[in-house]
Amino acid sequence: MTASTQKFQNTARLMIYYTILVILWGAWVRISHSGDGCGDTWPLCQGQILPEDGRGKTWVELSHRLTSGLFGIFVVILFFWGRKIYGKNHPARKWLTLSLVFTITEALLGAKLVLFKLVGTNDSPFRLSAMSLHLLNSLLLVLSLTMLWDFSKGQSWVKRLSSPLTTLSLSFSKLSWSFLFIFLVIAISGAWAALSTTLFPTTSLFQGWETDFSPDSHYLLKLRGFHPLFGMLLGGGMTLGFWLLMQLIQPNETVLRDRTRRVAVILGVGVLFGLATLLSLSPLWMKIGHLTLAHTIWIQLILWAQALRYQKIS
Repeated sequence: MTASTQKFQNTARLMIYYTILVILWGAWVRISHSGDGCGDTWPLCQGQILPEDGRGKTWVELSHRLTSGLFGIFVVILFFWGRKIYGKNHPARKWLTLSLVFTITEALLGAKLVLFKLVGTNDSPFRLSAMSLHLLNSLLLVLSLTMLWDFSKGQSWVKRLSSPLTTLSLSFSKLSWSFLFIFLVIAISGAWAALSTTLFPTTSLFQGWETDFSPDSHYLLKLRGFHPLFGMLLGGGMTLGFWLLMQLIQPNETVLRDRTRRVAVILGVGVLFGLATLLSLSPLWMKIGHLTLAHTIWIQLILWAQALRYQKIS
């Protein structure tokens, strides 16, 4: 591996961390009801580069825009830098392009939330849909950067022709896509629950359950119960599935075995942390921790899917 390739790989990894930081700050914008801190102007804040009469939530929103803007600049630099290092047929090029595409759509979706006033106390279905798309796009952006980092390591990967498992013959593509899809279902239901909790906080677990199941409750309250249900059933099922899958992996498949073990462990931690968050009525630090864990699980799932479908040969 050349020095330039090593430097690019390290930068790509740092970009993943920075992406998570920007996403977490965006969550704080929602939690603190600061989404309208810059008014309904974008990309300017209250029609200015630096607002003169900024309040607390104005600076929260403005700082998120600045960190997001810097992120966009970094991705453009990474795009042209990577194209100089990797040849036309290198898989890193595809993920460079997708990282740039999802960065652009991420900015457009963020602008849509502001320009259509889908912030603050807005509880419309339109906001829920936009937030769901925003989350999905963020996850696809993280996926692209993670795959870019994994393919930038200077290793050769080839598609598997034989099963890495000892007793089962499975479709690698279907298995990997199935687990990724299940996680996306859990994550999107989490966006519903997050918006509902932000707009309709509860003072007790019993009160929350009572309002969730009341026939005349707001539609967001009726939706938020899906996330803990999906988290426990689907997330718990995935944890067990990965643990059992690890027992079937051939001993010489060290990369796949290690990645499967990491997914099983972090999934188990995520399910338990999610349950603790629910029982403690979602304090701020646990909301941020829960979101951080979710993206950590997503990254590990991506790396696992890569190792399942492709085999490292050098």
